[in-house]
Amino acid sequence: MPGSVFPDPGFRTRQAVSDLVAHVKPLLSPSFGAVARASGLTIVQTGEAIQLLRDDRFRFSRDETFALLDGLESLALAQGAGFEVAVVILLADLLQTRQASRPLAEGWAAAQVRLRDWPETLRAAVANGLAQGAALGLIAEAPTATDCVTRAAEVIAEPLLRMVRAMRPDELLEVADQGEDMENDLDALKAVIRHQRGIFGTDGPPVVGVENVANLPGAPGFEGCTALMLLNLLGNGDPQNWVAAHWQSLGAGYCALRASARDPVLAAVRYAYETDPMFAPEGIAIPVVHDLT
Repeated sequence: MPGSVFPDPGFRTRQAVSDLVAHVKPLLSPSFGAVARASGLTIVQTGEAIQLLRDDRFRFSRDETFALLDGLESLALAQGAGFEVAVVILLADLLQTRQASRPLAEGWAAAQVRLRDWPETLRAAVANGLAQGAALGLIAEAPTATDCVTRAAEVIAEPLLRMVRAMRPDELLEVADQGEDMENDLDALKAVIRHQRGIFGTDGPPVVGVENVANLPGAPGFEGCTALMLLNLLGNGDPQNWVAAHWQSLGAGYCALRASARDPVLAAVRYAYETDPMFAPEGIAIPVVHDLT
């Protein structure tokens, strides 16, 4: 009903909802007719109901959208045309309102069966939504950890390594100049980039400047040093929660990077979220990267 009070969601719920909502528009277009028929609404009425639902942040909270809710539940249970968009919208609502529908348990089970037939971003969005639903006690069974990961670490590592190898000489000098011995630090940094695929040795970063510059948005070498830090954390883990801390403080800045740097960085941050159940900073939701090239 209008004016309903919803629980304040934490980061992981907000992130799961954000990922689900990102898929509504592309899924709705080819399924619009099926949604209208199942809801008993005209095309115009369906469009109006969808707009109201968007206004309510994909939470069913007013009478004008209840026919749409009934139609989407029918599609989720029938598991035919419109199944994907029904699951995405209903799961976004469930995570926010926390009002579980017992008959829909069959729909969540069917979604788990289909996960690996879907594109990677849709699969991971639904899987993480189901996992969060299970964590909140709203869904009986969580999907596998593998299904929750959009891309493997090695896939994300390649564009990060390209960022690192694109660092200009002046950027490398800027990083090396942060340490006590610029000449030796520069040689160590070049060795890591050229011969170790960007992976630090057991002694840690070749120069203290790598982490320093990764903390300075706009500084020469910021993009490359950020990529270096993420590249190493992908393979070695993040016990100090570097990714979460930097997403909280620099997330908006990462999103504003040029696309060739933004997308690998966002993919690596997403990997941290999807593989670490403790990843829950205060901050904006991580945008979906559909194509990582």
